Amino acid sequence: MLTRELLKFKNRNGFKPNFIDPADPERIAVAETLLNIYHSAVESHMSRGELDELAAVPIQGAPDRIFAAGLNKLLLDRCSFDPPREIAYPELRRRLFSRAGQLLASAGNDPATTYLDKLSADPENAEFMAGDIYGDLPDNERLQTWRPLQTRELLNRYNLALVQGLLIYAESLELDVSDPEVAELRRLFKYLKFFRLLAEVVRMPARQSGDSDKYDGLHLSISGPFALFGPTRKYALQLAAFFPAAVRLKRWKLSAVIKMGQRTGGLKLDQDSAPLVSHYQNFSSYVPEEIRMFHRLFRDTVDSWRIVGDSPFLNGDGRELIFPDLSFQQRDTGKIVHLELFHRWHRTQLERRLSYLDSHRELPLVLGIDRALADDAAFDAIRGKYPALAGRIYRFRDFPGVDRTRKILDSCAEEMSDAAADSPR
Repeated sequence: MLTRELLKFKNRNGFKPNFIDPADPERIAVAETLLNIYHSAVESHMSRGELDELAAVPIQGAPDRIFAAGLNKLLLDRCSFDPPREIAYPELRRRLFSRAGQLLASAGNDPATTYLDKLSADPENAEFMAGDIYGDLPDNERLQTWRPLQTRELLNRYNLALVQGLLIYAESLELDVSDPEVAELRRLFKYLKFFRLLAEVVRMPARQSGDSDKYDGLHLSISGPFALFGPTRKYALQLAAFFPAAVRLKRWKLSAVIKMGQRTGGLKLDQDSAPLVSHYQNFSSYVPEEIRMFHRLFRDTVDSWRIVGDSPFLNGDGRELIFPDLSFQQRDTGKIVHLELFHRWHRTQLERRLSYLDSHRELPLVLGIDRALADDAAFDAIRGKYPALAGRIYRFRDFPGVDRTRKILDSCAEEMSDAAADSPR
């Protein structure tokens, strides 16, 4: 991500990023110079301080220094540095310097040899002196690996990063998706769920048809970080990280309200006005280990249910759509039950979903609620307000456990069976 001082934009009648032309030879030359530095730095296991000094030369010499510094920040974010060794550096330095002072005072006329020999006589000091006595300082961390990319990719990432840097200051974000393909929509919603964003999704009615079942696309209202108890850094980063998923779509239109210090203005972009290329290609590479582990454990330990590959869109209140996080099929009955998860930022959306599910019990949906969103008192209040949903809701910490999920699925399936048996034939 680009920090605030590296963002280049205009702020007249709204925020307008200063996009660069990825085909500009001058921009390409700067990018290639920096890429060559990082290639050589990882080969030589260069320190962070040495890398900073080396990269500073082309940055200071570039016609557009802020642009060059922005590229360097994007490259630095792709690096992995060796962590400091597990050594109590400050304590060892204190002992070393104290001992060195004592020896230096008694070294006589030949301090160089006598002083160093005596200091190194202590095996602990010798090992410490042979290494880097300032190895705990960030500048001395060694470059271990980095994720390389091509020149054009870097320049495209820069344009994306200009928008992402502004979205960190968003109060709200509206995204219109026109004529979407089902597969693309599923991928978009998976990214939305992966980044745990708070969104309301409604159908846009078809302009050329009076049929309410037909629609031209979807409208997504996504809360920005400044709408959630003031600026929330983690949520802001997740919102910015989601944006390239929208750029993957054939037709999209973004409208956001940006609040940066005392300045507030709109940000409007679409697939034609913004020269943006998404680097999100394979969603599976972005699936976190906790989700992979849940799938494995569920498959290995639960015999009565299986996870269904693609979750469908469910009808919500009005034109709203519900996209579950996971869908399950009961093996002996074939019943399908969907799971929707609500995280710490989803308070308003949770209340709306509880109310809708309470009045639409036929919907095969269960809700998982993060403990960060509902503590014991809040969860008791929810159960008191919606007693009929006792078998449809449960809590989790960070990500649901397999056993708790199985129990809530069993409860919902049993409730659905009882309702079917009681219904008039």
